[in-house]
Amino acid sequence: MPVKDYYKVLGVDKNASQDEIKSAYRKLAKQYHPDLHPGDTAAAEKFKEVNEAYSVVGDAEKRAKYDRGEMDMDGGGYNAFRGGGGFTATGFDDIFDMFTDMFSFGGGSSRRRAQQQNSVGSDITYTVELTFMESILGCKKPISFTRVERCATCGGTGAKDDEHYKVCDKCGGSGQVRRVQNTIFGQQVSIGACDKCHGSGHIITENCKACGGRGVINKNKIINVSIPAGVENGAVLSLAGEGNAPKGRSGRNGNLLLVISIKPSKVFKRDNLNLYVTVPVSFSTAVCGGQIEIPAPDGVFIHNLAEGTANGETLRFRNKGIHTARGATGDLFVTIDVEVPKGVTRSQKKALEDFERDCTMRNYGKRKAYLDEISKLYK
Repeated sequence: MPVKDYYKVLGVDKNASQDEIKSAYRKLAKQYHPDLHPGDTAAAEKFKEVNEAYSVVGDAEKRAKYDRGEMDMDGGGYNAFRGGGGFTATGFDDIFDMFTDMFSFGGGSSRRRAQQQNSVGSDITYTVELTFMESILGCKKPISFTRVERCATCGGTGAKDDEHYKVCDKCGGSGQVRRVQNTIFGQQVSIGACDKCHGSGHIITENCKACGGRGVINKNKIINVSIPAGVENGAVLSLAGEGNAPKGRSGRNGNLLLVISIKPSKVFKRDNLNLYVTVPVSFSTAVCGGQIEIPAPDGVFIHNLAEGTANGETLRFRNKGIHTARGATGDLFVTIDVEVPKGVTRSQKKALEDFERDCTMRNYGKRKAYLDEISKLYK
């Protein structure tokens, strides 16, 4: 075993997995990073030691050599910042990527993000306004919007033709260049966008006249969208590939995100798949019973209201609520609102008084129970 115990430096067991080693390194590297401890030489030394340890045991091949005692050591420690000992700039990428994740430095992770951004276009957000009935029944809506599309003339390159679309001679088409900087820790390698091609990997010597070298053009688009039955307010429907196109020959369009905005109904209230409606009923219908009109998603239906229905009573109609495309169904809840007539004539009042005289407490069960309870209070 070499003089330095790199497992001890990272605080892990010799049998630790590569993921455990990486996790320990991330924690220590962030803890002792010089940016968090300006002027602290002890933290700087610890930071260097942690990097040295991870540059060896963080690499499976170097770790195996280290465990066998075959690692080229330099004064009791492995020099991670020199050219010998099998260390390469590529081996440092994993370390540098982790600093990018923790401190938002430019580097490997930003390189991967740039590649992802170049291969996928951006999303478009569009608000779709629906009436309440459109939302519960589903509908088809024409959607008109402007999106970025790949230029048909140049195929997205931005160049007049292939002869004027050259691979960047500085980065070799990768869009990234490595920079070596001498620091107190030795040579550190950073990776950033190529300043000659601005990260595209290509040089345009003459622009496409159709798009002016952009590789993309703005175009108005109209599509018919099917809105599913039962969609809720605030829901987002994603249409894959209907968003903006990326620049370049390859890659796919982003998505079109449809944000649903539903106008409230003056008749219905909604709770999940259930619908609620209040139906005004005349006084005589509530007393004598009769037919009432009840609205539902599939139309108005007639219900025979039982005589003596009380104000505020709720009727439940199963499977009369919202039906979704997946087969789920809600219920319809109807609250009876007995309307007391206003502006009655003298003869109508007399008829009501006669009606009331003919009634007894047997006709008013709730009132009788109420009066009985009151009388008990004052005995």
